[in-house]
Amino acid sequence: MSYYDNSPLRARIGESALARRLSNAIQGEVLFDAFNRGRYSTDASIYQIEPVGVVVPRAQTDLDVVIAIASEEGVPLLPRGAGTSQSGQTVGLALVVDVSKHLNKLIHLDLERATVTVEPGIVLDQLNAWLKPHGLFFPVDVSTASRATIGGMAGNNSCGARS
Repeated sequence: MSYYDNSPLRARIGESALARRLSNAIQGEVLFDAFNRGRYSTDASIYQIEPVGVVVPRAQTDLDVVIAIASEEGVPLLPRGAGTSQSGQTVGLALVVDVSKHLNKLIHLDLERATVTVEPGIVLDQLNAWLKPHGLFFPVDVSTASRATIGGMAGNNSCGARS
């Protein structure tokens, strides 16, 4: 038996009370059904771990509320970008927070300091396309640049052949 088989969190998988609380508190999607838990139970790796549920926040305010509720409920959070990890970092017995759908914008580009502020779901190739006319680029060179998100890359300590 593994930790996941004995974890008290197993009882919270698909829990309707937690799903209702989240649904009443945020504008984003709350996905606790078996199909969506199955979709988010894997990434590009070989690992499969069913999450407690999934939320897809529409805005930073949703994210703030999800963090507060998860903390109050004692449910761990697992932020997720595009799920391109080949090492299983985006799967786990937790409440998955998918930031790739809505939290994917460039917030501020400071050319003087050569810095950029982005939301975690922005895709690397998209960011670099915006930066290129200014002679800038994000220097991590992953093979999944057309899909990998900056938040996921930061969370996984991503690197690549030329970075």
